[in-house]
Amino acid sequence: METLTAIRQRRSVRRYTEEPISEEELKLILEAGLAAPSGLNLQPWYFVAVRSEEKRRELAAIMEQVEERIRPELEDRFPTHPEIISETRQFIRTLGNAPAILLAFLMRDDYAEKRTALLSVAAAVENAILAARDLGIASCWLAAPEQTGFGPEIRDRFAPGKGELVATVTLGHAVSWPRMVARRDGRCAIL
Repeated sequence: METLTAIRQRRSVRRYTEEPISEEELKLILEAGLAAPSGLNLQPWYFVAVRSEEKRRELAAIMEQVEERIRPELEDRFPTHPEIISETRQFIRTLGNAPAILLAFLMRDDYAEKRTALLSVAAAVENAILAARDLGIASCWLAAPEQTGFGPEIRDRFAPGKGELVATVTLGHAVSWPRMVARRDGRCAIL
């Protein structure tokens, strides 16, 4: 697949089939993440691919708490769209039954250039997501665990001694691919 095609076809998918993600596919996705550019060549990322049934259950137990804590924010944000609230809560709680979840952390907590480090991890996550799409694997980047304060618990459970949780990304084969949401005008300029 061409890079621009992968970018244009990438969607946030929230429901997955039971088809597993192979270890080889996960290695390719991780390799793409590790190949990202990084400010000051910090390479400040640390990835954990959660694939075993036992570890996915552990993460799901935390995500149930995340879902409860984020519910008031969803209700405030979407007061006239109960279906969005319900679908989002279901996805957070179950992670869409994804067969693999990628957790991205800062390698450590003490970067003098923390913003640079965070941006670098975000670039690595995007590389991983695009590599997944290239392999026909769907994904969805969640911020809810960090937003609700569960990042430290996830770190302590899945990457002890590492830095802050930056992203949680579900990976799997899509039940269906959503269509692209219209892009908003006024988001770029050529000078």
